[in-house]
Amino acid sequence: MSISKKRALAAGVMMATAMAVTFTACKKDDDNTPTPRQTTFKVKGIGADAQVDKAIVTLSENQDSSITMKLQLTKTTKDAAQFIYLIGGTPAQPATDTLFVKAGDAVKGTGAAMNIDVFTSVKTIKLNTATGTKDTAFRYADVLKYAAHLKVLAGTAKDTVAIGAVGKTGN
Repeated sequence: MSISKKRALAAGVMMATAMAVTFTACKKDDDNTPTPRQTTFKVKGIGADAQVDKAIVTLSENQDSSITMKLQLTKTTKDAAQFIYLIGGTPAQPATDTLFVKAGDAVKGTGAAMNIDVFTSVKTIKLNTATGTKDTAFRYADVLKYAAHLKVLAGTAKDTVAIGAVGKTGN
């Protein structure tokens, strides 16, 4: 069975036209960006306040896949320095990695609720490893897999006000 050159050429042109129409119909600017995700972790008091929510940590995924983490303290000690630490590991088994510190007069209590930016548009963090400090991916899924805890202290005696898991062991 032989196809004439004219028919082969016509079939090729028709196939190319069909493909061009198909590819043109797919817009490059289609918005296929996933909806950013958000998770919250509760930070509880200690001792008699062990069942009381003292703070909420909100982890948000940004459009560019970076993360933002915010801490909302429900109440602070008026005029007292606050000490905020995000530490690798669990409260029972802390690691040596301190991922975030904001302390002293930089976080002076007002007696009311207070919002603190922990991370803003972060994609990587520095972690200590056996071979030294290493830049490590820290995206939304990475944070959820990473065991860490947030600790809030207040005053000159640095009394622990709240502590709670963030990430892998969070609630």
